[in-house]
Amino acid sequence: MARDYTKYTIESLGKNMNKRQLVFTIIKDWAIKNKPSLEEIQTAFPAKIQGSKGFVVKASEVKDAKRFNMEEPLSIKNGTQVVVSNQWGAKNIEAFIDLAKGLGYDIKKVAKVTDTEKTATSTSSDSFDITQLSMRDFKKLIRTTEDKKALEANLLKQVALNPNFWSYLLMYDYIVNEGAMELSKKSSNPACIEWYEIHDEQESLAQFVLDNLELDFEEVQTDNEKRILFNASFGSYLYASLEEFPTVEDIEESDLAGYLASHDHTLLRDGEDVFDKHGVGEDWLVTLGDEWLMYCGFDSSDYEGECGVHLVNTEWQEFSIDYNRMAEDVMAQFG
Repeated sequence: MARDYTKYTIESLGKNMNKRQLVFTIIKDWAIKNKPSLEEIQTAFPAKIQGSKGFVVKASEVKDAKRFNMEEPLSIKNGTQVVVSNQWGAKNIEAFIDLAKGLGYDIKKVAKVTDTEKTATSTSSDSFDITQLSMRDFKKLIRTTEDKKALEANLLKQVALNPNFWSYLLMYDYIVNEGAMELSKKSSNPACIEWYEIHDEQESLAQFVLDNLELDFEEVQTDNEKRILFNASFGSYLYASLEEFPTVEDIEESDLAGYLASHDHTLLRDGEDVFDKHGVGEDWLVTLGDEWLMYCGFDSSDYEGECGVHLVNTEWQEFSIDYNRMAEDVMAQFG
């Protein structure tokens, strides 16, 4: 998979900026020069440019704080405080750059996309090494392999030797067996984890997995093999923990809702420093969590709605995904 580490320089405004810095710097400069109202700044920078998560919004109306630069609100006309989205990837950043150039900003790219993952194009059902395949490349292998039985046999054998990759069975079942847990149930989930193990540590699942693998987030960001291991292990532990909830005494649905809301990078230690350094991270971890939840049978897009929950570290946070409703479905499925 190609990781985009492109940096940007804006004439007279800054050099070697990552995507989030690029967007924020231009909007801040434009706001200072134009002193806009809320309607004017949202017209100049329409939400459709960012996508579906919001672009420039009133700080007081933010429901999912991790998706916006809450540390640097901008003051516009009438003292209104607005914040800017930090959710930028290879696709929507190009739309933003086109918009910014139309507003007169001279933007130059100073780095290129780097291919950090091996491809599966030459991999066959009897020769692949699961520990070297990213989620994207494994999905490609599944879809391009005609001999599914040989692929299944090899996959089960490799998962038995590499239990952190049990979650790849989930992915296989989602794609080939339309979500039925046919292959994943042939091999018991080795990632045994109980809810209290996470709760007592007051940390997110992402942090729990990092600690369990004795990795730090920067290693996962910059070392492809460690990132593949982290991704696979994250999915295994997520599904195992969902299975544990109905069997742990005195667990309420609100506890599960808080766990679901905490499963990504929300409580990752020292994560922000890494995000700032590499210009990547938040989109990737949120997407990773959502994707594995989908393979587990719970598509976040089915649970859109306002929700407030206590995270596993007891902090209260508002979300645009109804984790309470998702928790009800999880309890119903595994109970």
